[in-house]
Amino acid sequence: MRVRDERGATELRILEAGCGRQWTLGTVEVEGVTPHITGIDADGRSLRMRIDERADLHEAIVGDLRTVELPEAAYDVVFCSWVLEHVSGAEQVLDRLFAALRPGGTLLLRIPDRDSVYGFLTRIAPFGLHVAYKRHVRGRVNAGRPGFGPFPTVYDRVVSYRGVLDYCARNEVEVLQTLSCNHHLRYFGRMSPIVDAGLRTVAAASLGRLTARHNNLAFVLRKS
Repeated sequence: MRVRDERGATELRILEAGCGRQWTLGTVEVEGVTPHITGIDADGRSLRMRIDERADLHEAIVGDLRTVELPEAAYDVVFCSWVLEHVSGAEQVLDRLFAALRPGGTLLLRIPDRDSVYGFLTRIAPFGLHVAYKRHVRGRVNAGRPGFGPFPTVYDRVVSYRGVLDYCARNEVEVLQTLSCNHHLRYFGRMSPIVDAGLRTVAAASLGRLTARHNNLAFVLRKS
């Protein structure tokens, strides 16, 4: 249900599922709309950093997205970014997030595609290599320290382009928009063309099971 605050503005209730240390969607500034953001994260240290450093949450909950109690049909928007690949039971999380959305509400979902070459290499690589990549290629000096990523990955079947579309078809969820990108290549600088050629070689060797055209996906989904 939409409500109005003391200024007469409409309150937009947003659930950030797996909120981490910072909001990555950008500033929510819509005339006549006041955002009310609830953040949930299983990592209490990351959530504490979010509260202390950003102070942009109206409510903060430490909990597992598979089991935490969420009010039914209570949110206008759910934002879930780079979370589902870390969860065993990702489809269960999607069920709960859609249950928490009001009819006609929107889920903004960002995931790496398990069926991309990048996703495949991430799945088979040792976790220590993930940390080394974040530190030495991405330049994140705190990578692997408490409260900081990377976090272990699972990559359930639904964490893919085909997996999300199949989930939506089975659950009467409308797909409003899909986007994909290969932005990770820029972190390799002058080596990017060589890395890209290597990814395409692996994709060709997979006989169509993997793609090198993208690594990350974004979906705008609407609850019927």
